[in-house]
Amino acid sequence: MIFTEKMRKVELLLLKSDMDRVLEYLGIKRCFQVTDTVEKEKGELFYTYQDLLNRLKSALEFLGLSGAEPGSHSKEIRSPRNEDLELAERILEKTSELLQREKTLLEQQLSLESTLQEVRVFQRMQFPLKELENVTYLVYRYGSLVPARIPEVEKNLIGRAVVFVLDPGGKVLIIATKKGRFALETELKKAEFRELPLPEIAMDLTPKLVEELESTLRRVKEELQRIEDEKKKLQETYGESILLVYEILEVGFRIEELKGHLEQTEHAFRLSGWIPESFLQKTLIELDTLTEGRIAIRVYEPEEVPSVREGKEKIPVRLKHSKFFQSFDGIVFAYGAPLYGTIDPTPIVAVFFTLLFAIMFGDLGQGFLIFLFGVLVNREYIPQLKNWKKYALAFKTVGAASMFTGLLYGSCFASEKLLVPVERILTKLILGTPQDRFISLMPTEGIDRMLAFFGFTLGIGAVINSVGLIINIFNRIRQKDLHRGIFSKTGLIGALFFWYALALGVRIIVFKGRIHSFDLPILCTLLVLIFWGEPLARWIEGKRPLFPEGFFPFLMEGIVEVLESVSYYISNSVSFLRVGAFALSHTVLSLIVFQIADLMQSLPGSVFFQVLIVLAGNALILVLEGLIVTIQVIRLHYYEFFSKFFTESGTPFKPFDLTQA
Repeated sequence: MIFTEKMRKVELLLLKSDMDRVLEYLGIKRCFQVTDTVEKEKGELFYTYQDLLNRLKSALEFLGLSGAEPGSHSKEIRSPRNEDLELAERILEKTSELLQREKTLLEQQLSLESTLQEVRVFQRMQFPLKELENVTYLVYRYGSLVPARIPEVEKNLIGRAVVFVLDPGGKVLIIATKKGRFALETELKKAEFRELPLPEIAMDLTPKLVEELESTLRRVKEELQRIEDEKKKLQETYGESILLVYEILEVGFRIEELKGHLEQTEHAFRLSGWIPESFLQKTLIELDTLTEGRIAIRVYEPEEVPSVREGKEKIPVRLKHSKFFQSFDGIVFAYGAPLYGTIDPTPIVAVFFTLLFAIMFGDLGQGFLIFLFGVLVNREYIPQLKNWKKYALAFKTVGAASMFTGLLYGSCFASEKLLVPVERILTKLILGTPQDRFISLMPTEGIDRMLAFFGFTLGIGAVINSVGLIINIFNRIRQKDLHRGIFSKTGLIGALFFWYALALGVRIIVFKGRIHSFDLPILCTLLVLIFWGEPLARWIEGKRPLFPEGFFPFLMEGIVEVLESVSYYISNSVSFLRVGAFALSHTVLSLIVFQIADLMQSLPGSVFFQVLIVLAGNALILVLEGLIVTIQVIRLHYYEFFSKFFTESGTPFKPFDLTQA
């Protein structure tokens, strides 16, 4: 489809009793973008579903099902029924009791383990700690030190105190005579000692107490294991049911959430939004059937909508693509959505992206790996990349294109020798003379071929720039924007300036021609028209004044526009030299890999090291240079192609969708 899909504004008036079925239908069809929403108090069901979903989410986490795929268990998308709510409560009743028991036991386990840890620390002491309270001539300090400072403290307190290191974390018990108390306090202050209260359990520590604590901990762990077994049984019994009811309740929650944003009376709802023209007739017929005629429908052309006419609302943009073009539309939407009614650039992007990538990354073997990656992603052989499935066709396309240019360059897995026998046969059949390759990027004699190749990439750039200009001219004329469609640097006059300058350059450089007397006057005339572009457009359209901002601001803007026009087309054209540069760098990197491998020939086990270097080099080129080339191709699209016509972004079509979590 050349243009963005046509949209219609639809207003529905229906009974509250039919609303859930209608929203369920629209959410499944994904053809209706809701607009004109308001903030209202949510209904009781909204909070009921919200509470159940929160509790079910905890139950799913408790049963180890929180990572399950949404939508993979339910066979249909529908609103909740009474039996679904009853099932949810029944499942929650069984899981909540078990959850509470586990929570209590885990708290007990944590407490017991903490107590035992402290007890085992004081087990190292060979005397009862409670007796320290009764010895009047001794003082003690219990606390923590930085472990690195403990040796220093021990050294400084030799003969004045005994330091017991209780654990590697720095807990210590220091005992001293009352006479050495001052020295002890001074040393501890200097060492940044942090005093802690002595645990009560340590005061009455006995072997029997330790055994009782360990026995209790064992019983708690056994009970926790029994709970784990019960959880597995619950998972087997209710696993599918809980996932199903969670998804159904989520549908109900989202329907209730939307209803809370719609205008309503005591008995009816008003629902308005945008729908693609291709869905319109079928949707309206099915809505009428679904409600048994209890629905009022009004359909508006975009220009009939007051908010659109006043510029307060943008018509949403939907691009109707085949699967092939869908794999490239992410590049477009990452930059911005096209304006409604303009040319859809995605098919053109698919062609240019594939062409530029293939030129810069031509290798039969590495291209095959990219193609294979696309196949694996498409068939979901790599679960971690299942979200990339949409781009599988793009990977396969650029991989196949890279294989083709690799065949032209005679490059396979960075080697220029592997394909020589095949290349000589093919070149003899096609060109009549056997050659090592169709295109040589690094000729051994002279640089004519290399310069011709760079000239070819400039030609590709000229085509891409020209297509961008044509799209802009067409879009602006459709939008009745005479200034930017005709007289701007990216309008018709700017395009004529670019094409004439381009033809002049080809005449001089390629055909060894010369500048004629009429060349410069033609170019200057076009620049003058660009300079006077805005007042000319306003004069033709009958708008007054001709200089709305004043003559002096117009003069300054006109000079800048002319200078920009010249520099803009020079930079846009020269930018495509990077296509040839990256193609050349790919060849150079491939050459370096095999030169390094050749240096290993004199070493013991040279074959192993050579294979290792070739594999590592190919991996580096494939991943690192492949990524860099991709970034450069996207950059060329954004800065050189999209900048011609993408001066304002549209609003993507975002339908009410119940099929996605």
